[in-house]
Amino acid sequence: MEKRPHLYQQPLYVIHHQDTEALNSLLDSASEMLEQIKKANRMLRKHQAEIINSFKTSFSNGPVEGTNNKIKVIKRTAYEFRNFENFRLRILISLKNSYISLNYHYYIKKTIHSEEQIA
Repeated sequence: MEKRPHLYQQPLYVIHHQDTEALNSLLDSASEMLEQIKKANRMLRKHQAEIINSFKTSFSNGPVEGTNNKIKVIKRTAYEFRNFENFRLRILISLKNSYISLNYHYYIKKTIHSEEQIA
């Protein structure tokens, strides 16, 4: 089997440089590819519009995925919660950007500060 480093390098180039024309060139060269690469090529072609949109914008679903992961971790240890409301409150407290979390942490700091003044 001959070496074809461009089959590995070209997708990396497309992603790194966000080059739409290089993406089209990559997708059009399917006839000379191995079957496994053809399968990946079909998937890329199916999602070509979304890939091109990702080049144009810098949005990411990373924060949402992180939030979902935190909820799943809490859910794994949810046997300690007696009802759904306690489970929900635990999620809201652990998420840093929720209103309840911000007020809860403020309340804790305020309580600790007032206890230090009394002592």
